[in-house]
Formats: sequence, C-alpha cells, structure tokens
Amino acid sequence: MTKIKRRTFLKGAAALSASGALLHHFTSSTAVQAQSSGPAGSTLPARSPLGISDDLFNPTEYSSIDGRLVKTMWMGFNKVILPSGPTILRNFNDSLPGPTLRINAGDTLELAFENRLPENRPDQPTEVNIPNHFNTTNLHYHGFHVSPKGNSDNVYLNIEPGDKFNYVVQVPKDHPAGSYWYHPHRHGSVSAQVAQGAAGMAIIKGALDDVPAIKEAVERVLVIQAPIPGVDGILDSEDPIWPLDAERDFLVNGEYKPRIYIREGEVQRWRILHAGDAQFFPFKIDGLEIYEIGRDGNPLPEARLVEEVHLSPGNRVDVLVKGATPGAYLLRRPFFDQGKQSLPPVHLANIYVIPANDSRVPPGTPFGREIPKGPLPDNPILVDITDAEITHRRKIVLGVEDVKGYFHDTLFTINDEPFDPKRDDVVSKLGSVEEWTLINTTPFPHPIHIHVNPFQVMSVNGVADPDKPWMDTIAVPAAGTVVFRTRFLDFDGRYVMHCHILPHEDTGMMINVNIEP
Repeated sequence: MTKIKRRTFLKGAAALSASGALLHHFTSSTAVQAQSSGPAGSTLPARSPLGISDDLFNPTEYSSIDGRLVKTMWMGFNKVILPSGPTILRNFNDSLPGPTLRINAGDTLELAFENRLPENRPDQPTEVNIPNHFNTTNLHYHGFHVSPKGNSDNVYLNIEPGDKFNYVVQVPKDHPAGSYWYHPHRHGSVSAQVAQGAAGMAIIKGALDDVPAIKEAVERVLVIQAPIPGVDGILDSEDPIWPLDAERDFLVNGEYKPRIYIREGEVQRWRILHAGDAQFFPFKIDGLEIYEIGRDGNPLPEARLVEEVHLSPGNRVDVLVKGATPGAYLLRRPFFDQGKQSLPPVHLANIYVIPANDSRVPPGTPFGREIPKGPLPDNPILVDITDAEITHRRKIVLGVEDVKGYFHDTLFTINDEPFDPKRDDVVSKLGSVEEWTLINTTPFPHPIHIHVNPFQVMSVNGVADPDKPWMDTIAVPAAGTVVFRTRFLDFDGRYVMHCHILPHEDTGMMINVNIEP
C-alpha cells in the first residue's frame, strides 16, 4: 500500500507561534482550580453536588457567560496515581478527566489550545494506518452539529508539540440539548491519547433542562475511563492498548470505586459519558430505578424505566436515578461478551442511599422528587425521516484483514479500503437525506460514529427499532447489520465516520465524508 505522510496544517498564517520554552506539567489529577469569572466564562471547582466530602466530585466546570465561553485548554503530561500505581498520562488541563464545558444552544465556544507535550520520537512510522506521533494532537467536539471546517470541528488538523491553535465553534440556536464530549482526534495518536484519559464532558443546555422535574434534580457528571499507563513511565507504544481483553481499571471522574450519595426518595440527574477506548460498558444498579431521558445528546420522547443501560465507547446517556431504601448499592457492569471476547464483571462505584434529612447535606441543596410524566421537549432537527425523503442509499462494509507490516499485522477496512486522508469515500450534497446499511463482516462489534450530523437508527440485525432513536454512535453487532438514516443539514465540508474502538480507527477503520454546497 502507498505510504501517505500526514499533512501538517498548522503552518504559516493559520498557526500561532509557540512562545517560550516548552512547559511540562506534573501535577496531581485531583488539584482543584480556583473559582473565577469574567465576561468570557466562569470556572466552578470540582465539588460534590451534595456537599459531602467523601462523595464523588463533579469535574471542574467551565461555563459560558453572555453567549461565549473563552478558555485556555492544553494537553500535557500529568502525574496521576492509578490503582496500579503512579504514572504519567497525557491529559487536558492537568486533570483526569478534563474540565466539563457547559454552554447554551446558540453560544460560541472559543478555546485557545496549546500542545504542551514534548517532541515526538524521531523513529515514527510514515504509514498513515500504523499508530504514530503520540504527541501530535487536536480537538474533536463529539456529537456537536457544527461546521467541520477551518478552526471549528476540524479533525484533519495536526497540532504539533509546542504549537498553539485557536478553536472557534459556533453552536446553532436549535442544537439539541444534552450531553456531548471532547477528545483528541488526530489519526495515528487518537487511541493512545484517549486511552490515557484525554477527554471531558461537554454540555449543551436547552429546553430539556427546563422541565420542572429535571430542573429540580441534583446533577451529576460521570466520566467513565480506563487509563492505560506506559510500560515504563510514558506510553510510547500501542501494545498495552491493543488487546481488547487487557485488564483495565475503570475509573469514574478519575476515582476508583468511588462513593456516590443519594437521599432516600431523591431523584438525581446523571450525565454519563463512556470515554474509554475499547471495551463496551453496559451497566446496571440492582435495587434502584433508572429512567433514561437522553442518549448521545439527543432527548428521548419520554422518560423510560430501564433495567440496564448499554454504552459502547463514545456513547453518552442522561438518566434519572431514584433513591430507594437507605443502604448500599452497586453500580456495575455485568459479565459481557464483546464479540468473541469475554469481558469480566466490573464493580464501578458504590452507591449509598442516605436519609432524606442527612445532616451532612447543606440546607438549600436541591432535592428532586419527581420523574417527568408525558412527552419531553422535542427538537426541530430530530424529526422522523420518512421513506419519501430518501435521496440516496448506500452499503458500508466493515472488515479486517491480516496484512504483514501493519500493527500486529492487522488492517481494518471500510468497503475493503483502509483510511486514506486524501480520498473522498462518500460524496453528497448539502440537504441530501440518505439511508446507510452498515454490514459487519468481522467477529467484533464496532461502535460506528459519524461526525457533524446525528442519525436515526431504523433497524439492528434486520429487526426494526420501534423507538427509531437519534444517535451519533451505534454498535454494529459482530457479523451483523445496522440501518440508519441521516440528513446532511446546515454544514458542508469534509469530516469522517469511523469505529470508536479507537485502535481499530487508528489501524484503518475510518472514511472521509465530503458534503458539497
């Protein structure tokens, strides 16, 4: 296969020159930033939403003010203590996970981004589908319906060590309200960086947040990660990440088996992000009621009682959790078969239901008690796609090949081709409406994510989905199929679709989508 060298975009006028010496940050992942505010946003330190000292803290949060969120973000080395011991990870803003970004539909997100990592080792592969250049990075706004061009959600950027770049992301006023996230997306290093914990929640507020029963509830942000350290110090090889069944210590907001408190009779809103790199994470809480209200940032038609929530890498879910009889409960992943891999149960967190009048909770702390009844607010861009709207149908085949010379002699493909940044795999017109059939020929399920536009799931393995949910990441079963429909609205330009088992993406399972004006 032709060797393709990645293009560097941060040269000339588009790049901001690095100032001063390269900084290396070795600080505790639990450090709390001082609260500050200004015309370009506010910062809220990490804290327990119930004000209890040993409760799980929500991550540090940056919030917009008067329609803008302007902050400095960076990627650098961060010294962290994992269950396996101290290590050095590549993280955003010296924290695991990164700060939560909270904005409103219609806001502008302006991030002055700095790559504070050291130079890459010189002995790097030049083949695009072999993991490489782990210190080159960028930012992707996963699930955002925004422009993929210029300094918006442009995943073709290479931000090299020592470089800076200004992101300006304009969020539409009709953007669905929900939970999204951000993470690196530079092909070749994305799996290594996300697997080390470089990710954070992004919240877009809207009508769903004004539903009285939801507005009254305490809100928790839960970011699930399984950071993978290097063999000796800094991770500089894909080998520790590659095995799907490798032992992983799952963390919530950087904590191992944390305590989560909820009062008897209380309803809490939990925003949950699966920011891991490879393993699926279906979870349940035996003994407590869970009501799903949103998935992948898209509100559901109504609150739905569920026994188990299925998350593949990249998925988010908004749920309401109701406290029952005081006592201890487990947030856990049951035993799970991910294709031909058997994954063990995971004890993720300890949930403690405490008395409604527990003295550790400060007076005036919100106390939600109700589950919304009836329809939740709809959204003008999440309208069912009818047969009559379809302008084109496509078949997308997911595959894998044994090819000597690639990482572990493995090459993942889409339509029999590995990723090529110069090739347009799908070309369509702005305003088109398409139906895609994803056909998985491999023995692994693949969580497929498409950028910019959400899609409506029509069927899985030939069985129609009566809910027809709107998502941006869908697990295509091993040797199975998924049919979804999508509208190419508002934004032209090039972006990608790929597997969110990130070692699969970095070894070829990605295509370019070009939407022409």
